[in-house]
Amino acid sequence: MAKKDKTQKQALETPQTSDITYLTNQWQEHPVVGLTPARLHRLLTGAEQGSLQAMADLFADMEERDGHIFSEMFRRKKGVNSLPWGVNPPKNASEQEKKIAEQVYEWIDDIEDFEMMLFDAMDAVGHGYSCQEIKWHQLGNLWLPKSFEHQLARNFMTPVNQPNELRLNDGSMDGAEFWDFGWFIHRHKAKSGYIARSGLHRVLAWPFLFKNYGIRDVMEFLEIYGLPIKLGKYPEGATDQEKMTLLRAVMSIGRNAGGVIPKGMSIDFESAANGDTDNHMALIKWCEGTQSKVIVGGTLLSQADGKTSTNAQSKTHENQFDVLVESDAKQLARSINDSLVSHMIRLNYPNITEDRYPKFCFDTSDTEDLQTFSEALPSLVDLGFKIPLEWAQKRAGIPMPTDDQETVLARTQQTPILAANTYQPQILTHRLAANQAQIPLEDQAIQLLLNEQVKQSQAISEEWLTDLVKKLQAGQNEDEVLQLLSDLHPHDEEPALQEKLTQLIFACEMLGRLSVEAEVE
Repeated sequence: MAKKDKTQKQALETPQTSDITYLTNQWQEHPVVGLTPARLHRLLTGAEQGSLQAMADLFADMEERDGHIFSEMFRRKKGVNSLPWGVNPPKNASEQEKKIAEQVYEWIDDIEDFEMMLFDAMDAVGHGYSCQEIKWHQLGNLWLPKSFEHQLARNFMTPVNQPNELRLNDGSMDGAEFWDFGWFIHRHKAKSGYIARSGLHRVLAWPFLFKNYGIRDVMEFLEIYGLPIKLGKYPEGATDQEKMTLLRAVMSIGRNAGGVIPKGMSIDFESAANGDTDNHMALIKWCEGTQSKVIVGGTLLSQADGKTSTNAQSKTHENQFDVLVESDAKQLARSINDSLVSHMIRLNYPNITEDRYPKFCFDTSDTEDLQTFSEALPSLVDLGFKIPLEWAQKRAGIPMPTDDQETVLARTQQTPILAANTYQPQILTHRLAANQAQIPLEDQAIQLLLNEQVKQSQAISEEWLTDLVKKLQAGQNEDEVLQLLSDLHPHDEEPALQEKLTQLIFACEMLGRLSVEAEVE
């Protein structure tokens, strides 16, 4: 226990790398110089056996020398940085657990270079791993991370018999284990396999090599393009010194437009070098297209030519990139929980069990188009769909208001006051529709029936409805009302008049009810 406490204290106060003199004597190499297929194969095979240095140096050179790889990898790395994030309490959390989750969120939010830490962590997409030393500081009784120091990928290794165990390269055969609390480690599985084979750069190494062959040939061709071919001729028996003199004259005559050669020798000028670079450029284009597919899932995010590309294809590639970003976010969130949130909880709340730790997460949910969503929701509600408010706000990307947020947006429904003896069927219909979501289903059925009856009776009632309502309110009996209807419609039979009377009585009752409600409001 005492040894463990000492190691913990070392990790909080002293970086582990400061105690390893082997790392201070190491310099990054550049294996890309003179790289051939055979050498690349040996380099990758050596990494599989635990020596990650040469492979890591090659991968660093690839990003530095190939602008296309750098651009696409930068897009991939920054994809996660644009996502909102949060810290969620465990399921069925108590009030204390919710407060701890809020605290952890504040601790992480206070880290000044947290965004850069995420960017450095995404270096694992190419290498398969990324390691950063955590520098801690103490605020009162709390131990909190102050900053993160990214370490080069070449500073790590895997034991020969443990290819999935990452260690710090201290010069020993098996390497040094990481100090507890001392490291933030993100292992990213861009492809299946153990650590040395899990990064994207292993896939990119081959098109990078072939692309360099094509670029080299293009540059050599451009260097001599348009220049005449110069041939030096020396007589038989010329000495080596005379031959070298002729060679220097041939090589310099192109730059200096003049030279000196011994008597008896000559320089002939043949036709100028010609040809094209179409085949070489096709190879380069194929290599860059392959690199884009490997890194961002498609070519149209950075290589749309405006000829063969379409908007539908571009949308498809954007969706594929979104899938990659979502996968990256989930893997990175898992590492943050394992190597950061876990450290902070263990240091500051040692009595909490691991299954009750809060969880860091990125918000990768898609939000709906607000205009389309707002038009679709009322129709679904009218059909009887029971839609939770929390779900609707989440799909719209609008957070639920908290108890301390008193000011929220609201829409006030302005309802016109209906006169008791004024028949307004359009206002009546709109009023019923506006209140439909707030009244019981049986009343909604009555409203639908009323709407239909209003439409049917509107044409025959506008001229005399006011007088009829007055008669009804004055206590006229049914026979007198039927007689009045008969006078207005002498060709209708009694059943038709009874139907019209029923509709009118119903409309009057609803009109009176709405008038009372309007006066109360």
